Amino acid sequence: MRSSAGRGFAKKYGQVFLRNRDIAIYEVNLLNREHSSVLEIGPGEGSLTEVLLDSGFKVDAVEPDHRLADFLRTRFASQIEEGNLTIIQESILDMQPRRCDSIIGNIPYMITAAIVFKIFDFDFKEAILMVQKEFAAKACAEPGSKGASRISYSLQLRAEVEYIRTVPRVFFDPVPAVDSAIIRIVPKILGGIDLEKADQLLRAIFSARRKKLGTLLNDIKHEYASLRGEDLSMEMFLDLCRNYRKND
Repeated sequence: MRSSAGRGFAKKYGQVFLRNRDIAIYEVNLLNREHSSVLEIGPGEGSLTEVLLDSGFKVDAVEPDHRLADFLRTRFASQIEEGNLTIIQESILDMQPRRCDSIIGNIPYMITAAIVFKIFDFDFKEAILMVQKEFAAKACAEPGSKGASRISYSLQLRAEVEYIRTVPRVFFDPVPAVDSAIIRIVPKILGGIDLEKADQLLRAIFSARRKKLGTLLNDIKHEYASLRGEDLSMEMFLDLCRNYRKND
């Protein structure tokens, strides 16, 4: 299968392209207009890039596929010359940390989690991301609910996460097997939480999610011992992070 610009879709990048301009406009309208600099992840053929530029944002677009990067340099040559667009031919996963006001992108399904957690290496104020609907549901699930997972706690530990809307699969080419969803991520000030320790606890807690915490963790507070990971509110998990000391 070939894209509208005449290039074959690259399976290694998990490429699907948004074909609905109204959705691209909707995504861009979610951005805070006081934020001038935007890092766009995976611009593809530039449908979202075009709307960002038309809306007055200064864009750094990160595209690992050299064919698409070359296409974007041709399509947006005047905007690049004017200094409003920079094409960065690199994977977002390999980028060094940098500062930007906002992050936006339609994220490849097969590396969604890796990209979502990678953005916390950057200094940013907000992110508007299109992700697989199933991932969005996990990302936004209330800690302490049956839908909560390791992703729910780990992401919400770092940020406020909001499920904005579902986007039907028919708006993409090639049409994927699942629907997408738009989420908003706003980083939190962490207040003394050791993220490495928190992630280690989450790995232990959700390694066998049906087991009770008293079985999975040594010397845990009595009130938590009979609970499972998904039973913990965020406040309870934060308390666990601050006070748990592994007894080897």
